[in-house]
This record gives sequence, structure tokens and C-alpha cells, in this order.
Amino acid sequence: MDKGKILIVDDDAFFRTVCSDMLMSRGYAVKLASKGNEAISLIENEDFDVVITDLVMPDVSGMEVLQRTKQKNTLVDVIVVTGHGSIDTAVEALKNGAFDYIRKPLNEDELIHTVTGCLEKKKLLEENIEMRQSLKLFEVSRTILSTIDITRLYNISLDALMQIIPADAGIFIFYDEDGKELEIKSLRHIGLNEGEKVVSALKERFEKDLRGLKSVTVIDKSEFGEDGGELKDFGSVLLAPVTKGQNVAGFMLALGRNRSNYGMRDVKNVTFIAEHASNAFENAQKYSEAKEMAFIDPLTGLYNSKYLEAALDKEIKRADRLLTPVTILFLDLDNFKKINDLNDHLVGSKALVETGKILNKCVREVDTVIRYGGDEFVVILLDADYNVAYRIAERIRSAIENHRFLADENLDVRVTASIGIATYPVHTKDKKELLKIADRAMYRAKDLSRNVVYLAPVPELLKD
Repeated sequence: MDKGKILIVDDDAFFRTVCSDMLMSRGYAVKLASKGNEAISLIENEDFDVVITDLVMPDVSGMEVLQRTKQKNTLVDVIVVTGHGSIDTAVEALKNGAFDYIRKPLNEDELIHTVTGCLEKKKLLEENIEMRQSLKLFEVSRTILSTIDITRLYNISLDALMQIIPADAGIFIFYDEDGKELEIKSLRHIGLNEGEKVVSALKERFEKDLRGLKSVTVIDKSEFGEDGGELKDFGSVLLAPVTKGQNVAGFMLALGRNRSNYGMRDVKNVTFIAEHASNAFENAQKYSEAKEMAFIDPLTGLYNSKYLEAALDKEIKRADRLLTPVTILFLDLDNFKKINDLNDHLVGSKALVETGKILNKCVREVDTVIRYGGDEFVVILLDADYNVAYRIAERIRSAIENHRFLADENLDVRVTASIGIATYPVHTKDKKELLKIADRAMYRAKDLSRNVVYLAPVPELLKD
């Protein structure tokens, strides 16, 4: 009889074989995964008693495997594997819920001792329901509070809810930015169309009550109509409000097929989860705002140069996926120093602010405008080849040339701009080189005459 089912995750075939042999010789059932993504797929579809994962892997890290394991079942213990040079990462994994870590090269006594400790803990929890539930609440709340990515938080919070109470399906709905419409952010064991019908029925019958709902509430399907309406496949729905300050920001919904699913204990436990989710969303929002501010130029309100690399990396990956071009406009204001010399730096600063506004008006919302530094700006144009980009650049150049800067202060400051253009993947497939090519094209525009747009030379084979 198997002592327990263990998943070993490591891209090192030798380690997988040695570890597997050690465990199987002691009567454990073992499954192997050579990649993080493969492990996550197994974790989602099978039950394991213990997961042993390397921390450093080429596709998905061991930290992600740890997080996804805890998201599926917080009581499954994870042992992380580390080399001597990465103990700090292993300690970080312990803070995020790992049971323990073992080091390479593998020591059989250490491995067996650690695995045995996991399974003894599991057996103890199986014999003590109260302890198991308390530990589960502690673990899921820790996972929720340690998450600062809002997108991941929707899924993690809903999975935590469904680990704590019996539920056949789950839905996380959140108010949009205007606070008017409830939008589905996460679904579990229910299709999008069916989920939307449930949410629509909920809004139709209870919308006036939802905004004032501050406590966990169970609604029987009879309240949706004689036959249960859109809730007919379920016996009841539990609503757990997630708040932002004094206002309701959204709800976690647990759907049960049995009317008697949710009692006072469930309500108490869900209240605990909802409170932690509310705190986590508040923390995540603050983190997001702080991160956003770090990428914002305080003068113009545009993105700053720190954001450029991240934005370019994201858009090039998107372009590769969709097989579309990305074009860079590198813009420099001509003789801008004279504006400061003839007036003062305050006038120059205001001219930069107005330049930023002109750029935003000349491009689409999906494009990105960045103040690169001083009087230099970069524009990232999505799904735009160099022909389209040239027309946009001409529009920008003309708008700047014809704009009367500081007109509100009865001044008539005139500015022109030189603009260089380079397109991915036509000019290069390297993001750093792309920026350099656009920069060189801008300087070529200045050498020609200023107040001109210059397209970096296109390789002959790629010309129309």
C-alpha cells in the first residue's frame, strides 16, 4: 500500500531519477514533471500529498509551482529544492508557505525525514477537523495577503473561498472603474455564459440591496423566482462582499447545489476570508499606484524613461504573438535651449507640458507616449508599420510647428521637432537596437534641416 503520492518537479533528469528511486524504494507513489507548466497541469488535475519542486527552472519557477499548489489546496505541503547559492530564495519560499527546503546534492536521509514530516502533519490534521480548518484558514489568508498583483488576487481569493466552504461553482464580480457595473473577474466550475446569466439575475433582483450589503449573505434559489430562474441548477448562492474603505467593491459568489450547504460556521469562515481579501485588494491597489507613480514623469504626467524598457518588452512580445509591427518615434525639440535662454526655465517647462499634450492628441489610446528625458520624447505605436508611422510622425511634427505655445499667458513661443522612425521587426528584432536606430534617425533629421521626419533606411529586401 502506497504511503503517499508525491510529485517531483525538476528540469534535471538525473535529480528526478535519483529522488524518485529514493522515494519509491520507501513505498511512496511518485509522479515526475520536467517543467513548471507540466507540474501545474498535474496539480490542477490530480491530488498529491506532497510536491517537491526545484526553485530554478527555465519556464515557470518553483515559486510559481508553490503558489499554484497552495491556490489549489493550501494543505498540500511543498518542499523546495535549492542549490547552496540560493538559500535566500528558499527562505523566501518558506515565508510564502513552503513546508521546508532541501539542498542539492540530494541526501537520502534528509529527503525521507522531510517527506515523513509532511505526511505526519497531514495525518494529524486528518484526525483533527477543527485543527485542519483553522490551519486552512490561516494558510489561505496568508496566501491572499501576500498577493499584490490585482489580477492574480481575483483568482487566489476565489480559490481560497472554495477551499474553505463546500461549493460547486464560484464567481468573483467587481465594480468597474466608474463603480457602476459589476464585471466578472474570475470563474470556477461554471462557464462564462452561465456565469453572466447568474450575475445578470442577481443584479436584476437585488441591485438596490447590493451596494449596502456589508455582511456575508446566503440567498435561496426560491428568491430568484418560482423555478429558481437562472439559479435553477443550484440550491443557493452565498455572497461575500469585498469592501474598499466604507464602500462595497465587489462580491465573491459561492454556488451550491444543496440548499443546506451553508450554515453559520461557513458564514463565519467566509467572513474571515472576505475581510482578508478586502485588505489584500487595498494593499494591491496602493502597490499598483506606487508602482505607477514610479513610472510617471512629474512634470508632463507622461510615462518616464524607466517605463520604456518594460513597455517595449511587453509590446514586442505582443507583436510576436499577433504577427504585427511595432514602431518607435524618437522626437527631439529643435533648439529648445534657446527657449530657456530667451525666456526662463519655467517657460521651457510649460512648453514641455504642452508638447506632451500635443503628442497624446496625435496618437491613439493604445499607443504609449514617454518623456525620455529633457526635451526628448519616445512614442510606441502598436500595429503600425513604417508607412503608417510616417504619417503619424508628420502629423505630430506639423502640430508642434503650428502650435502657439503658452498662448494662455499671452506669449507666442514657437517650437519645432525632429523625429526619427524605426519599426520592429523590419529594422531589427532587438528592442534595444530598435531604440538606437530610431535615435540615430532623429539625429539624421537634425543634420538634414531640423523640423523634419526621417525614416531609418529600410533593408532593400523588405521594401514594397
